[in-house]
Amino acid sequence: MIGKAGLGSYAKGILEYCYYEKELTGKQRKSLTLEDVRGELIYVQHLALETVPDGRYDLDYLARQFLDNMDKNRNLTKFIWHQSFSFPPGEKPSDEQITNIATEFAREFGFAQNQMLVFRHLDTANAHFHLVANRLNYNGKNTADHFNNYARTGKFCRRMELELGLSITPQMHIINGNREEHTLGDQSKMKLKELIDRLLPSVHSLGELSEALKKQGYKTYPGRGIAFFNTKNRMKVKGSELGRQYSLANLQKRLEQQINESQNQVQKQEMTRRRKRGMHLG
Repeated sequence: MIGKAGLGSYAKGILEYCYYEKELTGKQRKSLTLEDVRGELIYVQHLALETVPDGRYDLDYLARQFLDNMDKNRNLTKFIWHQSFSFPPGEKPSDEQITNIATEFAREFGFAQNQMLVFRHLDTANAHFHLVANRLNYNGKNTADHFNNYARTGKFCRRMELELGLSITPQMHIINGNREEHTLGDQSKMKLKELIDRLLPSVHSLGELSEALKKQGYKTYPGRGIAFFNTKNRMKVKGSELGRQYSLANLQKRLEQQINESQNQVQKQEMTRRRKRGMHLG
């Protein structure tokens, strides 16, 4: 999960971007229909909702509520906090997980009691959601701490990934504005696959594999599936994400196959020794 923050002063424009997933012109606003809605509203905090006749949320009504707080503090021009969180391809967090992330982020960054909306987007290979919050509370006080936001957001993402069982993605690079490439993640996965392949022939059980991986800086979490945690880069990855051969069931099969092959090899060697002993006695 990667987080990106922005500050703004045009509440309606940010809301339109999150709800319709595009910036609108005056002409486009007049012709909007329910089919133009792309953002799914997941969570609402300290805001009232109204709809227009076709069922769409009235963004003018929402924007005016944000502006009411701004009137109490004209010194803070960029009073809107716009935060996005994006997930690796294939990971689809639930509504509950998204709400947990959003409310915990609000608590940690100082706007737990302020106006806030959360919109989920599914328009790219990477599921993501947008958080729009008022930095000003109802008394006009700026409660949202934006200091050192980049580093703090990174630490927050790692904590949430561990607490909610999400994939750990400490570095994600955005390409062409909407695709995300996991350079560090891909390299780490490749190294882990090579390490497992190298260790498997020398172990006889999943427990022995876990101990061998532990010596190399990995913690193993077997359960209904299996996951590996790199203690150096703090990245957690499921076995199935490495490939089918690294799922819990297939790792156990590979270990059993190795044991069977080893036993067969011992039996063949014993039979060969017996034949040679019989030929010598004869």
